[in-house]
Amino acid sequence: MSTLGCADAQTAPAQSPTQTQDAVVAEVAGRKITMKELDDRWQAMDPAERSRVTQLVYQNRRNVLDQMMGDVLIEEAAKVAAMPLPQYLEQETKKRLQPITDADVRQFFDTNKDRAPGRTYEELQGPIRDFLGGQRQAQAKAQLVDDLTKKAAGVRVLLDPPRATIALAEHDPSMGPPNAAVTIVEFSDYQ
Repeated sequence: MSTLGCADAQTAPAQSPTQTQDAVVAEVAGRKITMKELDDRWQAMDPAERSRVTQLVYQNRRNVLDQMMGDVLIEEAAKVAAMPLPQYLEQETKKRLQPITDADVRQFFDTNKDRAPGRTYEELQGPIRDFLGGQRQAQAKAQLVDDLTKKAAGVRVLLDPPRATIALAEHDPSMGPPNAAVTIVEFSDYQ
């Protein structure tokens, strides 16, 4: 697989704002091409890939948004506790931190030893313990954010998930009334 990139004066900057559907994205021989035309063509040419990319963008935005919201909750809780942020975070994650046992390290090694052929448990127990420590630290912080979210007022996510309009043909298999309030569409691959 090869990748081709382009960066020159005719290319928009990498940090350009999201363009609306009526935004002109190209001009060729005096004809303007809008974002809607581009998206419609992409949908017609490769709907599965367009859906996958749209979902991927949404999921990444949502993951980062969740992190940002968690950071705000932790900052606000540190203020209420009248503590410096690093001290508050350390104190609260320590309360939620699950210790790493030798059995945890051994289980991780046994489950993943195929990934490090020729390396012994003794060689890997230190790096495994460090890895599990990082995971547990992240889990403790996630638990803190979850606890703070439950206590907080006014926490709302307003980011819209992707939606798609699916045209159903008369011959498509279906159940229930055609004018139902909700339509569930199953996508499957029969390969």
